[in-house]
Amino acid sequence: MKIKRIIPLILVVTLIISLGTAVFAAKSNTTKNETTSEPTDKAETTSEVEDEHNDSEEEIYKGDLYVFFSEDNENASSYVMDKNVDGNVFIFGRDVKITGGINGSLFVFASNLTIDESAYIAYHTFAAAENITMSGFTSDMYAAAGNFNMTEKGIVYRDLKLAAEKTTLLGNIGRNLDLAAENAKIYQDEEHNLFVGGNFAYSSLNEIEHINDITVDGEITYTQITKAEDDSNLALDYLYGTLESIVFTLVVYALIIFLAPKFVEKSKEYMSTRALLSAAIGLAFTILVPIIAILLLFVVIGMPLIFLLILVYIPILMISNVIVSAAIDEFIASKVEVLNATWKKILMVIPISAVIYLAKQIPIVGMWISAIVFLVGVGIVILYQFDKRRKEKVAEE
Repeated sequence: MKIKRIIPLILVVTLIISLGTAVFAAKSNTTKNETTSEPTDKAETTSEVEDEHNDSEEEIYKGDLYVFFSEDNENASSYVMDKNVDGNVFIFGRDVKITGGINGSLFVFASNLTIDESAYIAYHTFAAAENITMSGFTSDMYAAAGNFNMTEKGIVYRDLKLAAEKTTLLGNIGRNLDLAAENAKIYQDEEHNLFVGGNFAYSSLNEIEHINDITVDGEITYTQITKAEDDSNLALDYLYGTLESIVFTLVVYALIIFLAPKFVEKSKEYMSTRALLSAAIGLAFTILVPIIAILLLFVVIGMPLIFLLILVYIPILMISNVIVSAAIDEFIASKVEVLNATWKKILMVIPISAVIYLAKQIPIVGMWISAIVFLVGVGIVILYQFDKRRKEKVAEE
């Protein structure tokens, strides 16, 4: 299992969830006492942890806290969150440490994340980092990491859902644990081991040692992870991948021809004489849209605009390969008159999409081909929209 393939997915899901700030800032009507089992005596109860932070004389930070760098630290990519925040906390950094209290949810993207013994997160913790050390308190936790270490002081009051290459879990989980890890350690000695108050479902290369020496109030479910297949099936994988690419391209291409025939016809121009401009615009669009989305988080009317950006941004990224295939198809058809019929163009896009897919699989070179195809495809869509609006404006004048 490659955790680096899982982390981007977690980051995307977390970003989408983070857009719904008001949901996580609201107080839940469900009390913490509704867990299936109470933690053991070696763990602090949630009321004790809450009282400790409520009695703090430190000034309370009202509202959501956004941290993209440390303003009071020479190392701009490191940050220590030591405030008491009455809201949600969003942190992007390299080395992040949580020591304060959060009366909301925590969202962290970092290289190294430490949740200290004094840390308190009232609701959810969403974390993606190369290394995570969990010693504090949170109600629920969803994490992806290369290395995840939960000490005996760590408390997840309800559910922990974790994907990691290596993990050590010695704390308390009040309800359910869902774990995917290549290697997992849950027992050190009789005084330092894992407690799970609900069900324990895990997948790993081998069964976890000392699984029967820990306390699990629910059921234990194990799914074995199989290692990647050898190169003997590589040709078959390429065949399946090529067929999938062809089918996807044909479906999208047919829809584009039906819904936007003028765009298909115009695309050959952007592929031939304006290919460099298309790539440049595609690069600018790919970079600027996420930045604009983040900035809109600070604007009152920003949320609807963010969703609108997402609705436009994601489909364009998904069909960029199809756009380039269609543009090449149109360019060839314009040069070879006998191929100018619509049904012939549809047939011709099959080998074009297959060649593009296989070229992208070439080691090292394929990475650059993928980037160029992606940027040109995005740029073609943007250029067409600009040209279309400019012509409409000229026609109105």
